Amino acid sequence: MGHLFAPHPRGGGKQRLRHDVKRLLYQALVGMTLAVATAAGSSPATAQTQPVQTCALGNLRLESGAVIPNVRMTYITHGTLNADRSNAILSIHGLRGNRDAQTFLAGPGRALDTERYFVIQPDTLGVASTDPSATTSPTRSGMNMNFPRFGIRDMVQAEYRMLTECLNIRHLVAVTGISMGGIGSLQWAVSYPDFMDAVIPIVPQAHATRQTNFIWEAARQAIMLDPKWQEGDYSANDPPRRGTGIGINIQNAFGFSAESLAEMFQDRDGVERFYATTTEQLGNTTDARDWIYRTWAIVDHDIAKTPPFNGDLRAAARSIKARLLLMPNCFDQLLTPGESGVMEVAAFAPNAKVVDLDDIAGHSGNSTPRSVTIIAAEVRDLLQRVADGRPGFNGPRIPRHWNREDRCPN
Repeated sequence: MGHLFAPHPRGGGKQRLRHDVKRLLYQALVGMTLAVATAAGSSPATAQTQPVQTCALGNLRLESGAVIPNVRMTYITHGTLNADRSNAILSIHGLRGNRDAQTFLAGPGRALDTERYFVIQPDTLGVASTDPSATTSPTRSGMNMNFPRFGIRDMVQAEYRMLTECLNIRHLVAVTGISMGGIGSLQWAVSYPDFMDAVIPIVPQAHATRQTNFIWEAARQAIMLDPKWQEGDYSANDPPRRGTGIGINIQNAFGFSAESLAEMFQDRDGVERFYATTTEQLGNTTDARDWIYRTWAIVDHDIAKTPPFNGDLRAAARSIKARLLLMPNCFDQLLTPGESGVMEVAAFAPNAKVVDLDDIAGHSGNSTPRSVTIIAAEVRDLLQRVADGRPGFNGPRIPRHWNREDRCPN
C-alpha cells in the first residue's frame, strides 16, 4: 500500500468532456444503449442481437426462507464455450439494465474478448425481461406485490444455479458487473470464493449506506404516491408513469456529480427542460414494481452479513480468494466508495487492486469513452495475467491519496 497512485489522465479538453457527458446523461437516464455501444467503439449497424436462452430452475428458495416458484431465468451469450468449459465469464447488469446492457464490454478485442472467452449475460432476479419465458420478476411472474422480497445474495444464488445446472459450468475465469452488477460480483467473491479466478466490480458498494437508504426510500415513495400505483396492483395499460419518472430522477440527482451537471447545462432552464423530458421517458420505459424490488435488494445489502461473518466486513474481505479488481469512481455520489466499504474491502482482501475511474460523470461515469478505455485496458491486462499464470496485478494496488475527507485528487 506504499505506492503512489497515478490517476488516468483525462485529456480531450472541455469540449470533448461536455460531449461525453451529454451522451452519457441520455444513455444513463433514459436508457439509450446505442450511446454505450458507440462509446465502446462499435456502431448500431454492427451491433448484434444474441438469441435469448432460458434456464428452468424450478423453485428458488431465498435466504429469507420464502420460495419463488417455477423460476425461468433468461440470458444471452457471446463467444464460444471451449471443450473443457473453462473460458466462461459472467457479466452482470445494473439497476435499470437487462441482459443486453453489458454487451458494450463484450466482443472481439474488447475488455471481454469474445474470441477468447465465453461471456454470459443474464437477466438478473427482479428484471422485467420482455421474453415470455422469464418468471424472475414480480411483473413477469404475474405475482405482482405477492412476489417474495429478495436480496443480492439471492440474485447471486440464482446466477450460480443457472451456470451449474443449465450450462454445466463449474468454474469461471471472471465475474464482473456494473453498479448493481458490481454489487453482485463482489458478493460472488464472498459467496463462492473458489468459483472464479478474478472478480471485477465496477462502481460497486460493499454495503448500503444511510444515504442510499434515504435516496431510494424517497424514490420509492414518489412512485407509491402516484394515484395510479394502486398498492402495486396497477394495470399494465395504465401504470404509475409520472411517479416512476420522478422517483428514478430522484436517484439520478445523485447518479451524476455536481461537476458533470455544471458541464452539461448552462442555466436552470436547461436543467428543468431535461428533467421534464427524462421524467416522461423514464416513466414510459420502466416497470415500477420490478424497479422497486431491485432497490430493496440494494438497500438491504451487506456482504458482511454473508454467513458466517456475522457483520464483520474485514473477515468477509479476507475470505476472498480471487484476484479482486475494484473499479470505483471518486466522483461517485450515489454509491460513495469510502462510506460503502469498498476501500475497506480493498485494504483487507488478500489480492486486491483499486483503479479510480476518476470521471466527473459520477456513478454513471463507467460508460464514458474515457472510462471504457480505462476499464478495457485494466481488464485485458488482468485476464492476460490470469491466462499466463502470473500472480498479482500490474501497477500499484491502492490509491493512497484517496480517503473519506478528500476522495478525488487535484
